[in-house]
Amino acid sequence: MTGNAALPTDILVSDVRTVEEDWIDLYGHMNMVRYVALFDELGYVLLDHWGLGESYTRETGRGLFVVDVAVRYRRELRAGTPVAVAMRLLDSDDKRLLSLLELRRTDDGTVAATMEQLSIQVDLGTRKVVPFDAATAERLRSLADVQSVFPLPPGHQRRLHCRAK
Repeated sequence: MTGNAALPTDILVSDVRTVEEDWIDLYGHMNMVRYVALFDELGYVLLDHWGLGESYTRETGRGLFVVDVAVRYRRELRAGTPVAVAMRLLDSDDKRLLSLLELRRTDDGTVAATMEQLSIQVDLGTRKVVPFDAATAERLRSLADVQSVFPLPPGHQRRLHCRAK
């Protein structure tokens, strides 16, 4: 993330995907691994809006490694259901991000699953954890502060934290 560009303050939402037949398991609904795969695939794309996606990695040689996740499955999904991933920043410090991703049905707006994701910044050359530059760290903390006013999905209880409690 270079420059002084402000980050978008709204909750980010991916493009719409449709649950495919080959994502369906023996029980007639989307297999749990596909939920996490969609979070990973679409969340990675959304990171570009925070300046931490592919171009950031190519420019800086740094990237985000996921170190912990907490997934909650809330509603089954069947083939043909349209879905999108929404992502917000819950917390950030000098080298970590804690985001909340929601897999939402786009036909009725319900949340099918949530995933809290704790990531660390790593120098891809040394494979060591490194801090964000000061400007990036400040923008991310500010974004987390702004997004903290948005209500969490009904019934959601935070399970991960950036800092030890």
